[in-house]
Parts: sequence; structure tokens; C-alpha cells
Amino acid sequence: MNTLRNQTLMIGRTGSSVVSYQEEDAQCPVCKSDKYLTPNLKLLVSPCFHKMCESCIDRLFGSGPAPCPICQLVLRRNQFMSQIFEDLTVEKEVRIRKRVAKV
Repeated sequence: MNTLRNQTLMIGRTGSSVVSYQEEDAQCPVCKSDKYLTPNLKLLVSPCFHKMCESCIDRLFGSGPAPCPICQLVLRRNQFMSQIFEDLTVEKEVRIRKRVAKV
């Protein structure tokens, strides 16, 4: 199992502005392609809120429904969406609120 590594980037001379990101958020868990080494890598978010690159999604879900490689939830290719918010918690909350608003 991969361990989650937090990295911090200091911006400015005084280091007063800090941006923190998680390495796993920028990596496809299937092929391990990294968004920072491959800038044109497009990660999409599944209904179970796992990120995967487009090529892995096409390979795994191109011929029909298949289980998520992380949680085993059965997914379809058309269920993956582009990530709008950087934080997946916010992404999940917004999607839930949209579904509730339809009711």
C-alpha cells in the first residue's frame, strides 16, 4: 500500500505563503503516471471519487462496465467527470448537494 506523502511548497521571500499538496492527488493509482512529470496527463474523477488518467479509464472501461481498481464499485466510462475543485472533499460535497437539489 502506498504511503501518502505531503509536500509543502514555499512561495515568496519570507515564506509566508504556503501551498500544500498531496502527491497521490497528482498520480494515477493504476499506471502511476504523475501529473507533474507528464503535464498533459488528464485525471478524471469517478463516482466513488477516485482519480484515474484518461488512458487507464479507456483501457479499463472502454468495453463496458468494470470494477473500480481501488474500491471495486462497478463503473462505466461515461460516469467519470473532470475535477472542478482541487480538494476532492469539496468536489464530493458539491456533487451531493446537486443530487439533493434535484429531489
